[in-house]
Amino acid sequence: MAEPLNFLEPDAYLEVEQKSDIKHEYVNGLTVAMAGASRRHNLLTLALASMLRSHLRGTGCQTFASDMKVNASHKGNNIFYYPDVMVSCNQKSNNNYVEDHPQIIIEVLSPSTEARDRMEKLAAYTAIPGLKEYVLVHQDKIAVDIYQSTSAGWEVIRLTHEQEVAHLVSIDFSATLQEIYGDVVGVL
Repeated sequence: MAEPLNFLEPDAYLEVEQKSDIKHEYVNGLTVAMAGASRRHNLLTLALASMLRSHLRGTGCQTFASDMKVNASHKGNNIFYYPDVMVSCNQKSNNNYVEDHPQIIIEVLSPSTEARDRMEKLAAYTAIPGLKEYVLVHQDKIAVDIYQSTSAGWEVIRLTHEQEVAHLVSIDFSATLQEIYGDVVGVL
């Protein structure tokens, strides 16, 4: 028996989401419940958020981890995601639940979300005005992909060795993959 799809308007989604015990991402009226994350996923998210927060202290930029939505709406599409880590240097934001102007978005890849992060979210995130970097961090191997906005468009840098340095140009932050993966090396 077919079940009807229930579409929500963006404002209704945002209102319902504030009261929900479960996080949902939103794409053009449809919501998708967020699954729990693995130990490695959590350790990588926390490591990155902690390093970025420490690096950005006193700059006016803020680091968010997992619970802040980003408005990735573009080209008539209404989209809200929960990035694993996000940096915003937008000091004029007046929304306590949604960031409209992120500078950096980081997603830790899970087997169930990797395709979505590499395609759907890549397209949505890179359409956000002002986004400078989109970073994909593997949790099952040491590998980081950094998508950077340049004058020629978006370019990707792939890092796969512990001694390689991930450099986020927009905030002048650098860390070796060994530093990023330090808490999970024994479980990889």
